[in-house]
Amino acid sequence: MVIILFITCFVSLVEFAFLFTAWGSVGFASHDAAQLVATYGNTTGADCSVLQRVGLDINAPSNPALIKSVDIFLVDTSTNGSPVAGKENIWNYDGGSHDCKTPAGITIQIPFTLDTTGYPTDDRCNVNEGIGCSRATVDTIGVKVSYQYGWMTPFPKLVGFLAGSGPLLSQTTIMRLEPIR
Repeated sequence: MVIILFITCFVSLVEFAFLFTAWGSVGFASHDAAQLVATYGNTTGADCSVLQRVGLDINAPSNPALIKSVDIFLVDTSTNGSPVAGKENIWNYDGGSHDCKTPAGITIQIPFTLDTTGYPTDDRCNVNEGIGCSRATVDTIGVKVSYQYGWMTPFPKLVGFLAGSGPLLSQTTIMRLEPIR
């Protein structure tokens, strides 16, 4: 009886460690992507580099194939960081291989398709005092990474109510675009 209890505690601890690692990976990928998009601003191909970086940041023991979506959006600074209605790009993971050009002009393959186009790179304002932009200030941009965690140990199946896929992990990072003159 004690051995069963010990093994159950041990396996649940291991599962929690995997879950916590995945959550940290998703948070890091979101933060890294937001830094990258804030630096690139309105450069053509910015989203391509962001998606490549997210795929590279979520690595073992997490699985990049479990990324559900990457949302890049204009932040409504008058609220607590919610997206401006209609100003977001939603990239869904489909596992395919799609051509995409980075800001350096290099064609790479990404496993994402653009589902919603509402915030193209040429609409992003990263110029001080809004010169040449439709808005008066430099944009604040957000990146949300959603990841469908998959159970790594048999523990959830034994518990019963945890059977099926794991929790959907989602992390959002908000940054102001780097202004240029």
